[in-house]
Amino acid sequence: MSSPKIKILHLLVTLPVGGAEDLVAAMVKGLNASRFQVQVACIGAPGPVGTELSRSGHQVLSLGLDLKHAWGVKIVAAIRRMLREERPDILHTHLYHPNLYGRLAALGLGLPVVASVHNSYTRVKFHRCLWNFLLGRLTDRLLVGSLQVWDDVRHYDRVPASRLTLLPYGIRVEELDIPESPEAAKARLGITGFCVGTIGRLEEQKGQKYLLAALPQLRQAIPDLTLLLVGDGRLTEVLRAQAQELGVADLVHFLGTRRDLPQLYRAMDVFVLPSLWEGLPLVLLKAMAAGLPVVATQVSGSREVIIDGENGCLVPPGQPEPLAQAILKLYQRPDLRLAWGQQARGTIAQKYSQQAMLRQIEALYQSLVPRPPQS
Repeated sequence: MSSPKIKILHLLVTLPVGGAEDLVAAMVKGLNASRFQVQVACIGAPGPVGTELSRSGHQVLSLGLDLKHAWGVKIVAAIRRMLREERPDILHTHLYHPNLYGRLAALGLGLPVVASVHNSYTRVKFHRCLWNFLLGRLTDRLLVGSLQVWDDVRHYDRVPASRLTLLPYGIRVEELDIPESPEAAKARLGITGFCVGTIGRLEEQKGQKYLLAALPQLRQAIPDLTLLLVGDGRLTEVLRAQAQELGVADLVHFLGTRRDLPQLYRAMDVFVLPSLWEGLPLVLLKAMAAGLPVVATQVSGSREVIIDGENGCLVPPGQPEPLAQAILKLYQRPDLRLAWGQQARGTIAQKYSQQAMLRQIEALYQSLVPRPPQS
């Protein structure tokens, strides 16, 4: 007889299109189905990624609660009822509010808990650090995606190193291999010439306003320039207005949320990530796996992946001028674009494979819920 499967329940607020959410989806789809049964639960609505998982046959639960209006006690009680009904072997929470409410709900249930911290602590909030300090000692394992996040959790939350596990994100490099040529990809988008692209939520963290501010200088030197701005968020209209004020609105294509990222990467000549803070950005890993030369800011996970001048370029965050200079250098040096792109792809293939990530998380789960060997 074979041993029973280990039942994992992932908890998030919702599942919009984003790095942490895509990472959870990769875990749900990629864990060994003969050894693990995986569910996803959302405090609020499932969101686009949750809908995709449901359509592909994965169980997605929704508590239907609005994080902004529901009392914390009500959320904790709802999660606790769900845990008693679903009886998972391991609860795996992601991002601050699920990490808080999920760990509180699991107290006293004898349930192993894994909490994932996805972002560095650029804006430190005392009450969050206090909760993380108290709950960190009751959490079986905290997963962090980069060394910077590790340092932040140790420094601000005072979580013992024995509770932490570094789990670098992984991607499927082969998913970025598509037969479409750059010319065909650009034609499909109705663009020509030199294409710069960035992908991310249109929020302050992602720093798109500094990339827009670099465009007036770039348009003087690059005659046929396009910026693909992929993503959605609270700053959409603010960024549109900025593009108008700078006189570069004709260069910028606001594409909104997209799921055809391999095709979009193929249309780009340079990928830029102008973030003000990050964890380990999946869109950066994917751009590098697609063989793109990248320009990123010197923040957290980007510093760990990019070796400046070898497989990409690092510039100071929050400064349009260095961004413009780095992009212009790559425009003028096609040979450098090719060399950095090849080195970038090699870096991801060697160090950030999805299979390595999945095997590591499987080993962690099995260490928390030992099972007798299958017969």
